[in-house]
Amino acid sequence: PTTTAPATTAGPSAPTTTPPVRTSAPGPGAPAPGRLGVRVSTDDVVLTDAYWNAAGTTTTLRITVTNTGDVTEQIRLSYTLPAGMTDAGTAGCAPAGGGGHRCGAWTTAAGARFSTLISVRVDGDAWRRMPLSGAVRVSATAPGVVAGSVDDNEGFAVLFPPGPPVPGIALRADGVAFDISGSASELAVRLGNTGKVDADGRIEVVLPDGVTIPAPPAGCAALSATRTRCDVGAVRAGGAATLRLTVSATAEAQRDAPLAGAVVGRLDPRSGQARQLQMSFRITAAAAMATPIATPAPAGSQGVLAAAGAGDRPGGGLSTAQRGAVALIVISVLLVVLALALATVSLRRRLTGPSGGR
Repeated sequence: PTTTAPATTAGPSAPTTTPPVRTSAPGPGAPAPGRLGVRVSTDDVVLTDAYWNAAGTTTTLRITVTNTGDVTEQIRLSYTLPAGMTDAGTAGCAPAGGGGHRCGAWTTAAGARFSTLISVRVDGDAWRRMPLSGAVRVSATAPGVVAGSVDDNEGFAVLFPPGPPVPGIALRADGVAFDISGSASELAVRLGNTGKVDADGRIEVVLPDGVTIPAPPAGCAALSATRTRCDVGAVRAGGAATLRLTVSATAEAQRDAPLAGAVVGRLDPRSGQARQLQMSFRITAAAAMATPIATPAPAGSQGVLAAAGAGDRPGGGLSTAQRGAVALIVISVLLVVLALALATVSLRRRLTGPSGGR
């Protein structure tokens, strides 16, 4: 896209562009021209095992922006980095305080999509603060064409590998994914004992704000609103223990996804030193990519969608058409039962009545 410098800063100097994605020609009932719309999506910051052998790691955060409106727009971008993570000198972006940064504007045609890379540095001790998540926000205007503005936002997770490396212990956590209903999901954590002696196992789960374990199972206890500790018992040498937890999230937390959580695994052998590993895992939600039914364009934060059609009836009851269909089915069944009863009575009379030829 063409880069237009605002009064204070300019846009990142070299966005990676992709061919424009044009919308189809409007048909009957399509909205009138002059509609603003914008959508942003982010990749996660994924760290490799090399992170554990460096004082700091410089990597990139890829951001993709789409003009979902039907007019040429001026799109501006801002992002917030978590503690332990700093900007590594992204051209055209300037600090805005509190870990926030603001970038310049792009002139983007209707339906066009582009990507840009934000250079970031993850401190060598940032793992002590996990889980870490950040956020990206875009806003779009069309001065002189459409009044007002629209915006969209999405989070990103900073994913650490298991570590710091310690022999004799292994740890793995599957991601958590909330479907469009927003109902609870499951987190599975596997703690492995790769040592030569048995050890007592313990797992702690750390979740971001708005994400909780509403009913910890036996052996687990909530240490705080976002931290839960579970004793998994003795883990034999060469064996593993698997923990499964039910996880819930508020609608706001799901809209902010992707987010990051963290798990800490610990083995305490009867003799020898305790061993500990920790890692982060990804939390995603379908609601973050959904467009509310009442909103004609994806121009803002998206909420959790209710079940299809449920909002038309208080309490989720049957509609008038459905009640009518049920009534017809009931009447049909009653008629069939009545016909069978009459046929049975008639047959009994013929079998028990006097024979006319005797």
